[in-house]
Amino acid sequence: MKWGIISKPSKESYLIGKEIYNMLDDALLEFKIAEYIGIEGNSIEEICKKADKIIVIGGDGTILMTLQHTTKPIFPINTGRIGFLAEIEAEDAINGVKQILSENYFIEERIKLKILLNKSRLMDASNEIALHVMNIGKLLRTNLYIDDKLSETIYGDGMIAATPMGSTSYALSVGGPIVDPSLSVFIVAPVAPFRHIASPVVMPSNKKIGIEVDKPSKIAIDGINSYDFNPEDKLEITKSENRARFIKLSDNFYIRLYKKLSGRMPEYEK
Repeated sequence: MKWGIISKPSKESYLIGKEIYNMLDDALLEFKIAEYIGIEGNSIEEICKKADKIIVIGGDGTILMTLQHTTKPIFPINTGRIGFLAEIEAEDAINGVKQILSENYFIEERIKLKILLNKSRLMDASNEIALHVMNIGKLLRTNLYIDDKLSETIYGDGMIAATPMGSTSYALSVGGPIVDPSLSVFIVAPVAPFRHIASPVVMPSNKKIGIEVDKPSKIAIDGINSYDFNPEDKLEITKSENRARFIKLSDNFYIRLYKKLSGRMPEYEK
């Protein structure tokens, strides 16, 4: 078993990564944490290609960045602020890795979005693709197509198409629903719609979403990669053949959700 370790560039993350590295027989380290430890490092792309499983130490941004490069199972440890996507917190990292080494875990798969801009494929989205008018303060007209049929014309700041995993991210902040990440559905949510009848929608992931706009706009994939999107462009979103794969110690989504949103644990967990 060859492990990979990818870390957020912070002292806390590096210290956890060093301790985990000493627990593993065979591990590839990303350049920055490798430099901290004093050994030879590897690029994220090399780790994602060569490792069988990957430990990711950081926040949701580090996790999403890793998922853009791999379909290998990842074990995310939170050293960020919120860490919705992380399996465990920093203080539980060592015990968590011990459980994995004892083969006390399972793999959970989550859908990704396949994105075509003018028929050219972009990076898959694990969380969401967000569309926003480029000129702040201007009203954007967005035509939403479902299976090539015009479903709705929405006036507002833009639109979000999210996976269930991304339902607790940007989509939640614009009024979208929280969806169990094990489900195979899409969430489509308008951003600041002029008419409030334009509401978030949950639909089966076998649907094809098409989007057109009337003004120069920007699209962002998982808050990492951004592209210009103009009135003559066509955007198409479907379910990707790739999956995000997480190493899970327990089925803890609802407990973690409560903790992250409320800032405390349920009474029976205290």
